[in-house]
Amino acid sequence: MQNQRSDFRRIAMIAVSTAALMWVLLYAPTPYVVYEPGIAVPVKPMVTIENGDSLGKGDFLLTAVKMTEPNFLQTILTMWNSNMDVHLKRDVLQGFTKEQYAERLSIIMQGSQNNAIEAAYHYAGLPYTNKLNGFVISKVNPSDHAVSSSFQAGDKLHGIHGEKLPSSMSDLLEALIGYNKQQNVLFDVERKGKKMQVAYSSDTFKSITTNEQLLSALGIVSLSEQRSLDPADHNNRINIKAGDIGGPSAGLVFALQSLDLLTNGDLSGGHRIAATGTITVGGQVGAIGGIKQKVVIASEEDAELFLVPSDNFEEAEAKAKELNASMKIVSVSTLQEAVDEIKVYLAGNER
Repeated sequence: MQNQRSDFRRIAMIAVSTAALMWVLLYAPTPYVVYEPGIAVPVKPMVTIENGDSLGKGDFLLTAVKMTEPNFLQTILTMWNSNMDVHLKRDVLQGFTKEQYAERLSIIMQGSQNNAIEAAYHYAGLPYTNKLNGFVISKVNPSDHAVSSSFQAGDKLHGIHGEKLPSSMSDLLEALIGYNKQQNVLFDVERKGKKMQVAYSSDTFKSITTNEQLLSALGIVSLSEQRSLDPADHNNRINIKAGDIGGPSAGLVFALQSLDLLTNGDLSGGHRIAATGTITVGGQVGAIGGIKQKVVIASEEDAELFLVPSDNFEEAEAKAKELNASMKIVSVSTLQEAVDEIKVYLAGNER
């Protein structure tokens, strides 16, 4: 009887331990996020023009990384998958919730789209006007994020005390210093579609002399200008709708698709061309994250050429070789270089 009780206790302990281990592996929250291959999709449906050149037969592909929150078992298995990367959640989200982080990426995407259109206008030599409509706050100090009386990521700043905003950060600083005799400075804000005011004491701005100090006093880490681009010829008006895709890395591919619509001919030459990289209004292409995952998905979606920022080139090329991909990886640092590399590729692969 004693032996039977001992066996029962041992079996029960094993069962409980196994159940606890399985719970930890499958259900316990982890401090990690995983980057894995996401999508590589044509941007034709996303980029439209009022009345421009007809669409070509080829495609420019937008690549995006998928971020997941794994359980411990998935985290362990990911360490043996060279197509995935594990990161600490705190390093990626930087104190924000997943929803707040996604909202911030959406705001950054809006600025990236404007940069892409403006870069395309610049390249094509098309006249346009650039109007400041306001500032969008893309990142605030996480400790202040939940305070209703302070700014939040996603806030659209439209004015001060019912008056329109100055046309630049320097002018905004001057205006705020001028309010030092008033009890509160009231910022006119649009938050999630609702108009409201955010109040700060005028004492906040008394000792401020630089834009950086101003942003810090307001609890703002970064903000972006919200501008409307009006081409002299309304037929050249470009619109971009990317849905739920966020972040700045689609700047280059949006600029290429915009340029294809603004100029005669098929810029892609009938080929499937992937492109990734941030872009400035002057056409400078910047580095992005998740390049390994983007190479994987671009190859799986039959991209023939992948234009990547020069700072990402070595890692992208190494990943393509590891996959034994037939896709050609090319380094670019400007929109001009991207167009030139496409022309070189098309010249060597005429159909």
